[in-house]
Amino acid sequence: MLLPVGDARTAATRYRLLAHLPALAEAGLATELRYPLTLRRAGPLRPAWRLLDLLRDTGSRRSADELLFIQRKTYPPLFAARLPRRERPIVFDMDDALYLPPPGKRAGPRALRRYRRNFDATAAAADLVIIGSRALASELPHGRCELLPTPIDTERFRPELHQPATHPSVGWVGHSGNLPYLESLAEPLREIARRHEGFRLIVVADREPSIPGLEIEFRRWSLETEVSCFDGIGVGLMPLDDTPWARGKCAFKAIQYMALGVPCVVSPVGANRDLVTHGENGMLASNADEWVDALDALLSSQELARRLGAEGRRTVLGSYSLEVVSRRLVTLLRAVGTWSKK
Repeated sequence: MLLPVGDARTAATRYRLLAHLPALAEAGLATELRYPLTLRRAGPLRPAWRLLDLLRDTGSRRSADELLFIQRKTYPPLFAARLPRRERPIVFDMDDALYLPPPGKRAGPRALRRYRRNFDATAAAADLVIIGSRALASELPHGRCELLPTPIDTERFRPELHQPATHPSVGWVGHSGNLPYLESLAEPLREIARRHEGFRLIVVADREPSIPGLEIEFRRWSLETEVSCFDGIGVGLMPLDDTPWARGKCAFKAIQYMALGVPCVVSPVGANRDLVTHGENGMLASNADEWVDALDALLSSQELARRLGAEGRRTVLGSYSLEVVSRRLVTLLRAVGTWSKK
């Protein structure tokens, strides 16, 4: 039984769960998806739907050989205590700091305690926690975890399908909730625009950023243009603040750039450190001067950009491709019974 946090429109569900379904089926692992009742439901009745979700997830009996796979959802202790069943293991998959409220969401002390309490209860109930970033391991109430990166389909995301940049350009692709990270680069990007005639910033999101003084080509993200939205991006950006939330991120934006052979510049935070080796398959930048130097170098040298882009692609093929990660997931799910704490 698979309990995803969203559907195909939710990036974490699309990449960390739905993308693996063909490999799971090929391995003979039957799957049944149970989408949350709260999907696309807003308004005053949403708490009632959430309660029904909790009751449905925790109240039904399952067969002895059935595995319960919880993707990103956390449960209050009262409900988490009803999750364990001796006859079947539980796997909890997480790719964000779910013990914290997302940036921009107001949360007082009570809400902070609730996030932590629900996360701890859900993780404690699991026989295995699959994490997308090493930083997340230190927050678990036990050591029953395995690192599994967010995979990329390297047949869909490949350099031959990427339209190269025709002028100096950098790009950022993501959800508007993460736009503050990009907006923090306003001054370095303005400096790059002064140095490179015709410079353009390409932003793909659900709303436009606010960066005065820059020519921005805004593209509204859609599932249908998930690959082509990267066209024309010469250098990919993944800035992050060094915060507890950002340290739990899984470097997926950079993985997408690298799969397409686009050189990237990233903040040395969280999983970015594991993915990018400075000057070999990408570049790291910790402050404004380093961002300017890295972007200037890549936009000034086509040879450097090609070399880092090609090496980035090789990195992804070796450790982050859907084929590689799916194979590892199948192995973990088959062996999860040996992790049981019962």
